[in-house]
Amino acid sequence: MAYALGKRDLKTAKKLRARLKQLKVHYGSISMDNWRSFKTAFKADPKQIGKEHTAGIESNNYRLKHRLRRAVRKTYCFSKKFDDRFRTFNMVFFYINYGFI
Repeated sequence: MAYALGKRDLKTAKKLRARLKQLKVHYGSISMDNWRSFKTAFKADPKQIGKEHTAGIESNNYRLKHRLRRAVRKTYCFSKKFDDRFRTFNMVFFYINYGFI
């Protein structure tokens, strides 16, 4: 899921890289748009640059946002019990990561 930190400048890109390091996130490569600030901040990391690499990520983020939006709706289409919401979030994340439930 996207993590919004601020603008697409060098300061923000460095902040993102520091946050990933702090959270001990390991990745084989990082996908990014062709922004100079991100290329500079992630210079030492393997990267995939271009819209063809970020389009899938953006669609996953949109799909997750769309599905999780049901959690805050005040209709009968989503359970109001906390445990049921937690289970549903787990199922959504599992589906997005593995493609099946």
